[in-house]
Amino acid sequence: MDGAAPRGGAGHPDAELAKAPRRRTQAERSHATQQKILNVTTELILGKGLRDTSTVDVANAAGVSRGALLHHYPTKQVLMQEALRHLLNAEISDIREIADAVCAGGMDIDGFLAEMWTRFSGPMFMITVEFLTAARTDPAIREALVPVALDYNRQLDEIWENLFPEMTGMRGTRRIALNTTLCLLRGMGTQSIWRDDPQLFADMLDFWKTSLGNMLPGIAEESPR
Repeated sequence: MDGAAPRGGAGHPDAELAKAPRRRTQAERSHATQQKILNVTTELILGKGLRDTSTVDVANAAGVSRGALLHHYPTKQVLMQEALRHLLNAEISDIREIADAVCAGGMDIDGFLAEMWTRFSGPMFMITVEFLTAARTDPAIREALVPVALDYNRQLDEIWENLFPEMTGMRGTRRIALNTTLCLLRGMGTQSIWRDDPQLFADMLDFWKTSLGNMLPGIAEESPR
């Protein structure tokens, strides 16, 4: 018919439907809400501390009702456990990228230690300190912390075991050396809360890099100073 818009042309219902964004499923909306809640929870813990972060605070900051929050996380213990899991799983993903870069030759040991120090002197570590401090005297928080932290350490062990694959005959030494690196970084991160001395921390990393070179032959040669 003359003047009729062709089927599927501008203004036709089919064309309008094609332009309309796909509606998210209930599962997708639920997942997005959970991610928002967990992100807000970790931000509040960083800013206020774990003990002073309430479920009411989280609900308000996330823009959800307290009922919606409790639907996803029935108790503060569950919320804190999942917030910690969310934080550490994201950290594991990032560390795997670092490990891949080292194994591919795109990052030397200096870059590796510098990257790890950035993480242990930043928000991620400060949030975990909140959990560790609270867990010392609060059995409920300790109960929430332990399984997540053990899973985090297990995944880190797998990364460390594969970080320098050419050193297959030194698996035990390699694992101890790299876990000692973590302990050093945790101690430095804790000191950074009250001690503003970047040069001291840089010197400590240089010292430890030399020590790693002595324990794991080949590391020092990979990144000459």
